[in-house]
Amino acid sequence: MAGAPGSRHTALTWPQRRFLLLLALPAFGIAFAYTVVTTYGPVLLGRFAGPSTIGILIGSEGVLALVIPLLVGGWSDRLRTRVGGRLPFVLAAAVVAAVALVLLPLAGGSPYLVVPALLLFFAAYFTYYAPYYALYPDLVPEGMEGRSQGFQGGLRAAGLLLALAGGGVLLALWRPLPFVLAAAVLLLLPASLVAAVRGRSTDVADGERGNGAAAALAILRADRRIRNWAVANACWEAALGALRTFVVLYFTAGLGFSLSGTSGALALVGVAAVVAAPLAGKLGDRYGVRRVMIAAALLFAVGVTPAVVTTDTTFVAAILPVAFAAVVLLTLPYSQLMSLLPERTRHGVGAGLFGFSRGVGLLAGPLLAGQAIDALRGVPVLSFAATEGYSAIFAVAAVFLLAGVWFQGRTATRTGTGPPRRAG
Repeated sequence: MAGAPGSRHTALTWPQRRFLLLLALPAFGIAFAYTVVTTYGPVLLGRFAGPSTIGILIGSEGVLALVIPLLVGGWSDRLRTRVGGRLPFVLAAAVVAAVALVLLPLAGGSPYLVVPALLLFFAAYFTYYAPYYALYPDLVPEGMEGRSQGFQGGLRAAGLLLALAGGGVLLALWRPLPFVLAAAVLLLLPASLVAAVRGRSTDVADGERGNGAAAALAILRADRRIRNWAVANACWEAALGALRTFVVLYFTAGLGFSLSGTSGALALVGVAAVVAAPLAGKLGDRYGVRRVMIAAALLFAVGVTPAVVTTDTTFVAAILPVAFAAVVLLTLPYSQLMSLLPERTRHGVGAGLFGFSRGVGLLAGPLLAGQAIDALRGVPVLSFAATEGYSAIFAVAAVFLLAGVWFQGRTATRTGTGPPRRAG
């Protein structure tokens, strides 16, 4: 971890807050763009594909996530430029992702155009993702890890809120509008990283060990805690991926909501997210990220069960605590990994490992949810038939959440080799 160690619970100074804000601003842009694509992209895909196919197409990002973060993370450790090894990847990926965002709605519903644009966006997203996350252990002083992720999570939640609340309305006004707006935001905000890293070195010492995919896999082999963390994180990403991919179709095709009504319901998710993200960082620093994430996952699993058994829309009130728990699971896993990694692990390798774990979940969640929808759409039990099978996504999510709790509980005891970085 770069910088002088700091007290874990001391108040942040204004320069520290300004630095963390500049470092976190790009998270708003990438979250806004990613939410538009993964939440409202299925509406575009629904013009020519069923749930199983949509799950495969959206889940294809998981295949890219298994490869790109490991390669790009390790490469950003080795790259030497005047602005360091991370920024060139972030800036170039933002441009490519913006181009893909503009192309998506202009493809006219043709699978021959929409699918390549979708894959281009996901490839750029994961190229952006690993180097950006690697900047955190590069630059954030010890004792501020949770709060740094709280800043990032807060802005990521704001991007999520605007995309969820406004995406459906914008889509109804003009189909390309939310995608074009996301492209513009994505291009503007990475400039804050230049200001954040100015005067700070992000180069990796030559003596640090680790290089790309081989180093990440070596870390997994060496420490059972990190293996259990990776599986737990993958399970939680699968739950989130299943819900994110099909939640709009659940409300529109399953419950008969309009796009504007769906945006209103999902706005509650964003509101809870804006509150939850900074609070999650503070709770993680104070009580430990492992305990906080286990509690959040259990709350999340309980909160999604009403949608499996009923179509009574009063359960929408449960969105608030469920969204709070979901944002905790989005905000804290990387902070925990930062504390579990061996001291001399290259930060790009660690970010690549994080991306790899996410990729497993991003592949499994939408794929299994799509298959479950098709399998259960005619089953006259619970709320499956009444929602055309779309309520199955909540059952899939609950299973993944509880599996993640079991694996996260096994991260407390170290059984690997080599000294840990810090206690998790």
